[in-house]
Amino acid sequence: MPGATRPCGFAAANMVKAAVERIEGNFAHLDIEVDEAQVSRALDESYRRLAQRVTVPGFRKGKVPRQILEMRLGKGALYEDALKRLVPHVYMEAVKETGIDPVDEPDFDIEQIEEGKPLRFKAKVLVRPEVKLPDYRAIRVEKTAPEVGDDEVDRYIEVLRRNRATAEPADHDTVQAGDLVTVDLELTSDGKPLEVRGGGKDLVIEAAAKQDLPGLGEGLIGLKPGEEKTIETTVPETYPEKSLAGKPARARVVVKEIRVRKLPDVNDEFAKAVGGYDSLDAMRRDIRERLQKSAESRAEAEYRKTVVERITQEAEVDVPEPLVDRQVDFMIRDLAESLAQQGMTLEGYLEACGLDEEALKKSYRDEAQALVKSDLVLDAISKAEGFTATDDEVNSRIAQIASRQGRTADEVRELLTRTGRIHSIEDAIVREKTIDRLVQLAKGE
Repeated sequence: MPGATRPCGFAAANMVKAAVERIEGNFAHLDIEVDEAQVSRALDESYRRLAQRVTVPGFRKGKVPRQILEMRLGKGALYEDALKRLVPHVYMEAVKETGIDPVDEPDFDIEQIEEGKPLRFKAKVLVRPEVKLPDYRAIRVEKTAPEVGDDEVDRYIEVLRRNRATAEPADHDTVQAGDLVTVDLELTSDGKPLEVRGGGKDLVIEAAAKQDLPGLGEGLIGLKPGEEKTIETTVPETYPEKSLAGKPARARVVVKEIRVRKLPDVNDEFAKAVGGYDSLDAMRRDIRERLQKSAESRAEAEYRKTVVERITQEAEVDVPEPLVDRQVDFMIRDLAESLAQQGMTLEGYLEACGLDEEALKKSYRDEAQALVKSDLVLDAISKAEGFTATDDEVNSRIAQIASRQGRTADEVRELLTRTGRIHSIEDAIVREKTIDRLVQLAKGE
C-alpha cells in the first residue's frame, strides 16, 4: 500500500486483539479481533434486551425463547444490536492498547460476525499528526506599550458632546454639510416603490454624512426648504427583500426643515452633567485611565495572538485535510448564524456577493488551515509542558457558568457531562495555560 508504514505488533487487551498500520494522509487502520466468548455474551445481552421490547403472542415480555425471537426478528437484528454496543467499546480498548491518538470519528468495516466465531472488523481513523516544534522556549517577541494621547481623550469627549447636542433652527436657508435636514423620502427600484423607515415621513438626515443609501447625504447639499430632488442610489444590503438588495434605486426627497446641531461647551459644568465629576480635569483623567486600560487589553490580546502565530509559523506539521474541512464548515455555520441575527440568510448573502457555497468554502480555506495548524501546535506544546486542568480549576469554571446562567453548579456539571462538553472546559483551561506560558517565554520572563 503506497505511503504505508510498517505495521505495529499485535497487542492484546483482555479478549481483544488489535494491530495498527499507519497509512498516508495521517490515517491509521486498526485490525481488531474479539474473542468468541465476548461475542457470545454480547449476543446474549442483545437477546435479553430485545426480548423485553418485542411482543410475541403466547409469550410474556422477556420470556420469548431465543430461537422464536430470532425467527420473528431475524438473526441479523441480534447481530446489529450487539455490534452497536460492542464495537465502540472494543474500538476504545484497541485505541488504548495500540497508543494511537484519534482526532476524528472512525469508519468501521465489519468483516465477520457470527456466533461461535471471533468478531473481526477494521477501523479507519484520522490520527493526530506528528508536530515538529521549534525551540519555542527561545522565541522572543517584542511588545509595545500603548500610550493614550490627548487627541484620543479629545475624540472621546467630542462623542460625549455630540450625544448631548441639541438641534436648533438654522440661520441659513440652504443645506450645508453637517446640517440636520428633515425630509420626506420616497424610494423606488425599477419603478417599484420600496419600504422606507417611518413610511418615509419626517426623516432626519445629516447632510454630507454617510448613510445607508449611498449619495443621499451628499445629495442634500444646496437644497432649500420646499425643494425636492431625485438622487441616484442603491438599495441597502440589509433590505428585507433580498432580491432587491444592492440594486440601483432612486431616492426622491423633499426638504422640510434645516436645523443645526448645537454642541455644549466643554467645561466643569459639562463634566458634572456627563458623569458627576468634580471638574473637567477629573473627567479627562478618568477618561484617559479607562482608554488606557482598554488599549492595554487590546494590545495584550494582539500580542498573545502574535506569539501563537509566530510559533505556529515555525512549527512543521502535515495538517489533515478532514480537519480543515471541518473547520471550514464550522466557519460557515458561524457566518450563517451571524447573518440570521441580522435578518439575512446565507443563500441571500451568497447571491449578493456573487458567490456559491464552494467559492465561499475556498475563500475560508487558508484561514481554516492556519487555525487547525495552530490548534495542533498548541496541543503539542501543552503535552510537552505537561499542562492539565485540575479539579479546582474545572469547578471554578463551572461555577462561573452557573452564575451567568442562574443555575446551580451541579446542574451545569450534569448537563456538561451528559453532553460530553465537560472536556471542552478542560481543554480551554489547558489552552489558556499553554498560551500564558508562551507569552511569558516570549517576553523573556
